[in-house]
Amino acid sequence: MTVTSLADARMRGLATWMSLDTGFPRQLDTTTVVDDQPQLHRVRLADHDTVVAQRGDSGPAVLLVHALGLDWQMWEPVMDSLAVGRRVFAYDVRGHGMAAGSPSPYTMADTARDLIGVLDAIGVERAHVVGLSFGGGIAQTAAVAAPERFASLALLATTDVPFDAFEGRASSGETDGMAAQVAPSLTRWFTANALAVNGESVQYARERVLGGNSTDWAAAWRAFKGLDVRGRLAGLGLPTLVLAGEHDVSTTPEIMRGIAARIPGSQFRVLPGTPHMQTLEQPGLVAAALAEFLR
Repeated sequence: MTVTSLADARMRGLATWMSLDTGFPRQLDTTTVVDDQPQLHRVRLADHDTVVAQRGDSGPAVLLVHALGLDWQMWEPVMDSLAVGRRVFAYDVRGHGMAAGSPSPYTMADTARDLIGVLDAIGVERAHVVGLSFGGGIAQTAAVAAPERFASLALLATTDVPFDAFEGRASSGETDGMAAQVAPSLTRWFTANALAVNGESVQYARERVLGGNSTDWAAAWRAFKGLDVRGRLAGLGLPTLVLAGEHDVSTTPEIMRGIAARIPGSQFRVLPGTPHMQTLEQPGLVAAALAEFLR
């Protein structure tokens, strides 16, 4: 994955938005990983359109839910390896990527309904759902609402309770603009070394934040303020992986360990040398941990 390929993918997506497939499931060209780009499909949800990326066409379904301020492409570094023997899907959460400008304000319950709507659109009754940060909050909310749609749950760098900082981030987007969100976001998301090198993943994240709009940004943080799942996953009986980053300064290993303690039978792991944005800085470690869990 390179910044050029990410930019090219975005341009191709914009150019072909109206011609994307709307039907699922779609037969792909191979039984696992296809071509050099995921297959993109346009999906209509209750009140907006989004895009769903797909790798693989056979095996158990895995649905990936991205972090606030980014889009489905943050999963590209791990999709190839996860798609061996599986169907892997990633979609743009409302207010992000191809779903930018969707109706707002909205709630975590709305994002949960969107997740279930994506499963319906791709013809999947039960999926292994993986969520990172905001995506983890969405996944937990959907699991509480519709546990029968989940084969398992993987929670990466997330929380089960809102942070006081969420409203400040929303307000800053509205008053200071998106350029002012780059430094505080990237320093939460990456290690100092990654920022100094300024590699492809850091550049991608910077471009996504700068390319966002303040209305969508504020709406997402205010939805996240309404997260209400603490203690509510305990009785669901879902196989659950809680994956922390050793150097995550946002959702620290201590926070993640607390989530695992509130989900009986869950697996807890700390990825060495890993910050908040796990898939963008340590994709190999994330892919290996998810593959082991999904087996």
